[in-house]
Amino acid sequence: MRKFLTMGLVTIALVASSFSLNAQTKTGVISIDEVVQLLPEYKKAVAEMSQFDSALQINYTETLKELNRQDSIFKADSTKMSAAIKTANREKQRKLFAELQGFEQGYQQQMQQKQEELMAPVAQRANQLISEVAKANGFSHVFRKEALVVSPDTDDLLPLVKKKIDAGAVAKPAAK
Repeated sequence: MRKFLTMGLVTIALVASSFSLNAQTKTGVISIDEVVQLLPEYKKAVAEMSQFDSALQINYTETLKELNRQDSIFKADSTKMSAAIKTANREKQRKLFAELQGFEQGYQQQMQQKQEELMAPVAQRANQLISEVAKANGFSHVFRKEALVVSPDTDDLLPLVKKKIDAGAVAKPAAK
């Protein structure tokens, strides 16, 4: 009788630990890019990137116009100019031309720096939301959907995160 009781308790303990192990390994997937695009901060960052790009393009266009203007003046009046004035005008044109070349070379770098500056907080917010949703719903592991080539069927956290974002958006105006 004691053997049966001991075996019964061991069996119960094994079954209970099995349930506990399964509960600890709840896995899910999510597309971080999709979460980022759902955030209001993302839309604001994209708008700021667009404004920054426009400002850079305006600066480039104005510099190009000034170079063309100076070149036209130089070509029209160079026969009337002294050697010193011609040299000074050529130097101005070289500086503007160098500025344009520098713009073309630095444009991508400036845009990338601005993007990193604006998107880093958005990415942090997305990761924070994913962690909160995962913790609140008992997920022990969440994998980036794009990184998995093959995976078993698992829960997609995107609807849960979207629900939390939508709930947050509704709560923010009410707090004002």
